[in-house]
Amino acid sequence: MRITFVFLLAMLGVSMAIINQNFHYNSTKQLNLTQVKQLFSKFKAEHKKFYNFLEEQRRFEIFRQNLDIISELNQVEEGTAEYGITQFSDMTTEEFKSQILIPSTYARNFTGSRYHGFQKISQDAPTSYDWRDHGAVTPVKNQGTVGTCWTFSTTGNIEGQWFLAGNPLVSLSEEQIVDCDGSQEPSTGHADCGVFGGWPYLAFDYVINAGGLPSEETYPYCVGNGGCYPCPAPGYNETLCGPAVPYCNATAYPCRQGQVPIAAKIEDWKALSKDEDSIKQQLFEIGPLSVALDASYLQFYKKGISAPKFCSKTTLNHAVLLTGYGIDNGVEFWNVKNSWGAKWGEQGYFRLKRGVGMCGINTQVATAIVSKQAYSEKFMEYEDYEQPY
Repeated sequence: MRITFVFLLAMLGVSMAIINQNFHYNSTKQLNLTQVKQLFSKFKAEHKKFYNFLEEQRRFEIFRQNLDIISELNQVEEGTAEYGITQFSDMTTEEFKSQILIPSTYARNFTGSRYHGFQKISQDAPTSYDWRDHGAVTPVKNQGTVGTCWTFSTTGNIEGQWFLAGNPLVSLSEEQIVDCDGSQEPSTGHADCGVFGGWPYLAFDYVINAGGLPSEETYPYCVGNGGCYPCPAPGYNETLCGPAVPYCNATAYPCRQGQVPIAAKIEDWKALSKDEDSIKQQLFEIGPLSVALDASYLQFYKKGISAPKFCSKTTLNHAVLLTGYGIDNGVEFWNVKNSWGAKWGEQGYFRLKRGVGMCGINTQVATAIVSKQAYSEKFMEYEDYEQPY
């Protein structure tokens, strides 16, 4: 009787570990169907997932197969990262890439005059540093279920630069960029395509031409959470971007550029060196930087310093914000702000091994340039401005 009781307690412990999602999957072969269903039920509850009957069967099977992918990622990881169940665990790899990431393509090489003429103006960068600790980073945001990461990388950089120029830290509008930026560069095949991806360096040009960006408060983000259905931005290029969204409402959700007060503006932008020692020093000197990488493996990232065995150093599919760097048990890393909400990863951030060009993180580094002139109240007019939606 005592042996049976001890056995039941042991089995209960295993089940609780599984439900906890701290379980390290060696393979789904060690989980029975009931245990996998328990994990799936907890996943649905935590991430507020609802399906019809047939869709539930399909998503459960994808979820089950993803447990094996998680196991493989943990086995081949060459850093300290751990992979597990995330809000994307009911998506196939193809769905994740097509809906959350942007189309994979090569980094843009610029002419010499476009690169930042950086000269060290203070002491050597310390061993570790993060702009979150110095007031230059807004809270983590969530792009939702569309490929708008590039707009968050853009605003994150401008927010930091605006603050470091002596202005108040303000969360800026990604939605205006989505709604209004149709910038394109046919010679490179790059374009800003709203929910289908884009490039921060092109978005910087848009912001300059638009005279700045409004705040998130006056022009809130809505396209990624089903709160609005804007049509493609003026200049949308179907050849470079693909077919436009099948449904939109330009009357209800127009581009409102020029109709809302400007909260921040930039005068130029610069590309930065691909040398990671230089990037480290410039991050310390300049502030948070816009970067891009191959983020295919991040679908199941939970925590730790990621050094995935299989990721490209040349093709990029996700834009993010470099906020800091450090070293942990001898491993140098970057701190990176993502746009998948604060529940993902390390409170919305991830760490990536530094110094080896991991996943191409060093190939598309850029920053906006903000004038150091005294802050002017004219850029924060209309405090009683009301949102139309």
